Parts: sequence; structure tokens; C-alpha cells
Amino acid sequence: MEYRSNHKGMEELARGAVAQGLVREHGERLAAAAGDGFVASYMQGKSRFGGIVYADTWSAKHRDRRENVLVRVLG
Repeated sequence: MEYRSNHKGMEELARGAVAQGLVREHGERLAAAAGDGFVASYMQGKSRFGGIVYADTWSAKHRDRRENVLVRVLG
């Protein structure tokens, strides 16, 4: 028997509430670990829910450029 993936089911899973919760939880944890001036932003894409953590203030941008804060937070 040949395996056939259920693309529609996988897309529903990647866009669903569970995936959104996991992405939000991870994003908020990373933004908090990075410190002041770092924020998390989320978006619903065509096939999945995604998020990004970025430096929102000039001081955070400067600190990230100098100390690679986001790289260090990611591990």
C-alpha cells in the first residue's frame, strides 16, 4: 500500500488553534528572554500560522546589532 499524505488535513492542522497557541507561546517566550524593546508579531499565512520576534526600539536594535541578542536567545 502506498502512503498518501492528506494535504488539506495538514494545512488545517498548521492553521489551527493548537498551532497558533504554540507559535504565540514560543514567540512571547523568546521576546521576553530578549528583553526590553523586543516584540513578537504574528500572521496568518495562506497555508500556516507564523510569527516573528524583532527589535522594536532603537536601543533594542542597537543592542541586537552589538550583542546578537536574538541569535543568543534562539540558542
